[in-house]
Amino acid sequence: MRSIVPTARYHGTQRARKWQTQLLLGLSLFPIICQSQETKSNATGPDPSTCAPDANLQSTFSSSTRIRHWVNQPDYRGTFDILWTSIVTIFISTYSMLCLNVPAPKDSFSTRFRRRLLWMALGILGPEFPLTYAAGQWSRAKQSVVSFKAYNYKDWHMRQAFFADMGGFVFHARDGEPFPINATQLHWLVVNKFVEYPAITRKEIWDKSKQDTFTKVVTAFQISYLIIQCIARAIQGLAITTLELNALAIVVCSLMTSCFWLHKPADVQTPIHIHSSHSLAEITLNRDWSLTPLDFIDENGPGYSVNVQPFMKMPVIPPERPIQRIPNDRFPTNPYGIQEYFLCFATLLFTAIHVAGWSFEFPSRIERLLWHICSLLLFGITAAFWIFETAASWTRLGRWRTIYLFVFNRKALAEHKIHLARRSATMKRKSEQLPVPWEFATITPLAIIYGVARFYLIAEAFAELRNVPGTAYLNVQWTDFIPHI
Repeated sequence: MRSIVPTARYHGTQRARKWQTQLLLGLSLFPIICQSQETKSNATGPDPSTCAPDANLQSTFSSSTRIRHWVNQPDYRGTFDILWTSIVTIFISTYSMLCLNVPAPKDSFSTRFRRRLLWMALGILGPEFPLTYAAGQWSRAKQSVVSFKAYNYKDWHMRQAFFADMGGFVFHARDGEPFPINATQLHWLVVNKFVEYPAITRKEIWDKSKQDTFTKVVTAFQISYLIIQCIARAIQGLAITTLELNALAIVVCSLMTSCFWLHKPADVQTPIHIHSSHSLAEITLNRDWSLTPLDFIDENGPGYSVNVQPFMKMPVIPPERPIQRIPNDRFPTNPYGIQEYFLCFATLLFTAIHVAGWSFEFPSRIERLLWHICSLLLFGITAAFWIFETAASWTRLGRWRTIYLFVFNRKALAEHKIHLARRSATMKRKSEQLPVPWEFATITPLAIIYGVARFYLIAEAFAELRNVPGTAYLNVQWTDFIPHI
């Protein structure tokens, strides 16, 4: 027994010493193993989760940490920031630019709301269309001011003219139903002593406008932020996404639309009623009419040069006669001043902004090629449209014949001008404004191609966000000082 106990103690001591040796060996090798793992990690690249700024922020700004100094804004942005800035700016600019006409008395809130949404959608998908309508309305308002001032109504301003053309005046004859009248019809009634001149001031009309100063200020700051952000990114060589480029084009187009509608009241709900002691038979001499009894003076429908229904022999039947509101898509003809030249420049600028993305980096070569093709199509078709439209307009007005006679036969030029004056006085206004056959056949396929190209540019603006250059997420820090949403 005595020999067994010392032997057991000896073996136990040996095992304890063996464990101690293994423990010391492991502790001594631990730094070498850690260094090896670090070298391997550096060779394969860092873990993305440990390099993310959000992970560093979470480890730094814990609940137990107290920061006793100024903390700067991060110099990066996320995908949501790009989406938010672009979409909010587009929404605000299109919402604030709209100046729709006075609704009909029976229009419900849902009808007015749906109509506004449709026009906002048009302002986003095709902002050049509201711009075109605004330019046409500005032209007619300017013409109305000249017409009234020619009869010594010096206080007739663009604001009154816009108010009249948007259905702000409703005419009541001695018999018959009331209906809205435009500025041209009102001028004829006043000049022919059928109604008194409406003594309403610019301030009273502007008081009906629902656009407040706060909305305009917020819109101005938000638009300024987007424009300055894009310019600064281009100067610093930082990537601009195609979504921001699309937003910039829409915003610029909306700004020019707002310039044309600068004097037009917004969201007017109730018109001013004008009464006459004369009957409709005395005023109209029982002339035929389709929209209102005063169609022989001027119609409140879309201009026939932009309305394809008469050209295709399709009947134009209003849902109610006489109409109870002037439609928002009424495009007045007979432009006054230089509005057509400005409109040409504005539409070309809108399409040229898309061409500015020529050197952008796209997720794939095919997307880059399609962007090049579609942006060039937009610009080229717009330029071609203005060439064809000018040629067709000159054909309708007989200007090609005038130029020919001016160059080759000056003697017949005077007789030709007399012929044009007689034709303008005797020919029906509708016939003079109908599209030229070759104009309709040429512009229709171009319009379809234009729509397809525009649709792709909008779709690519969102599709590109799946794979964008890294510099697209870097901020231009000083632009954060501009107030924006």
